[in-house]
Amino acid sequence: MIESESNSRSLSGDALFKREGEDRLTKPEDKVSLGEKSALGSGYLSLFFGNMAVNSLAMPVYNMTLHVSPILLGTALSIPRLWDAITDPAVGYISDNLHTRWGRRRPLIVLGAILQAIAFGMIWMVPMDWGEKAMAGYLLGSLLVFYTCYTIFGVPLTSLTFEMTPDYKERTRVTSFCGFFHKIGELGYSWLFPLATLSVFGSVMYGVRFVGWVVAILLLGVVGILPGIFVKERYYKVSKKQKKVKFWSSAAESLKNKAFAVLVGLTICQIVAGMFASSTDYYLIVYYMFDGDITEGSHWKAVLSTAYAIVGIVSIYPINWLSNRYGKKTALNVIFAMVFFGSIGKWVLYTPGNPWKILIDPLFCGPIWTAIAVLLPSMVADICDDDELRHGQRREGMFGSVFLWIQKVGYSLSIFGMTIALQVSGFDAERGGDQSSESILTLRLFLAISTAVWAILAIAILFFYPITRQRAYETRDALEERRGTV
Repeated sequence: MIESESNSRSLSGDALFKREGEDRLTKPEDKVSLGEKSALGSGYLSLFFGNMAVNSLAMPVYNMTLHVSPILLGTALSIPRLWDAITDPAVGYISDNLHTRWGRRRPLIVLGAILQAIAFGMIWMVPMDWGEKAMAGYLLGSLLVFYTCYTIFGVPLTSLTFEMTPDYKERTRVTSFCGFFHKIGELGYSWLFPLATLSVFGSVMYGVRFVGWVVAILLLGVVGILPGIFVKERYYKVSKKQKKVKFWSSAAESLKNKAFAVLVGLTICQIVAGMFASSTDYYLIVYYMFDGDITEGSHWKAVLSTAYAIVGIVSIYPINWLSNRYGKKTALNVIFAMVFFGSIGKWVLYTPGNPWKILIDPLFCGPIWTAIAVLLPSMVADICDDDELRHGQRREGMFGSVFLWIQKVGYSLSIFGMTIALQVSGFDAERGGDQSSESILTLRLFLAISTAVWAILAIAILFFYPITRQRAYETRDALEERRGTV
């Protein structure tokens, strides 16, 4: 297979971006229906809330409301990732080798959606009269159960995404629906705690429990089962003819894949730095811009997250266009350059005064979250083709499990890093808005610098990504010559 750009043409705008090799039209049989795209995308709404609702509620509930120390809280949020190192690959292995009349992925998606809904609701049922260590222990235990159920749902859903279509461009169109529903979730998740603080509930914790169970039943349960019911498994017949996927060799080979290793590195940088910044700006808004007023600060954090979501939704089409015209790698590089310039703005935007100025931040740093949600799954689908060509097996489950585990590790490390930053800065929640100037300065530096470093590292890592559009087309041709079309 040869990476070629010999067919590039000089067109309007190509002075800035270079076209990637041969271009092809999507065949009618490679297109995925609107209904299936929507059903798959709805699953990503559940997937989003499964992670972000925990993170968005854990800090204000367990730290700001129940006063569990940042270190205990960070430990409770991070330990489940060690358990995920076992459960994620295990579910991926089961999903790759499961053969039922309904397919490999769909039965697990339905089962996982029901179980994760029940487990999520229980996270917020912690007895309020317990001590600090007991509450942290309850959180840890409930998270271990929840993330096990979340894995049963998330790994097969992610794997199903990779096998929706064999077409390079259609894959990005499919994952654009996943990105859209991801952004719909972003519109609402930061409003969960403000909703829980409404006076109608009588107390914050009663409000948290009510809101938590509504999210559990409707978004993680009802919405979560839709992909398992309405989405077809395109590669199921191909998988039935292959030998049983071996666990250890498959895990090792997935990590040895150069293209996949690049995406793993990119994902770690993205989530650790990006989510770290997200947590830091929350504390700056509450304790620097609004003098410790948790209710008002949480409302403005929700406004900011809503702005991020709106910018993300608006950017879906431009990202899709940029990717299909100039390649997925080029599209990511352009958007990471925007993030770098946005990191400079964070230093001046998150300061006391007119709070509306923070809405400038999403204009630069908002599109990257859509690009990550849309382009990375599409790129993993290309990698699964490359893996099949090399090893003769469809192993989306193994790639999906490793990819999802890395994402969850990143989320937890970001929260744990946030707790360390709070300790280093000398932050004390009981002091409210009376934080020291050194503490605020430290948090401001973490916010701006972590974002800039993330952008620079991401661009450097992407330099080593080997799969161009031309190579993806050549891989597909070789596969279809070997085993026919799907």
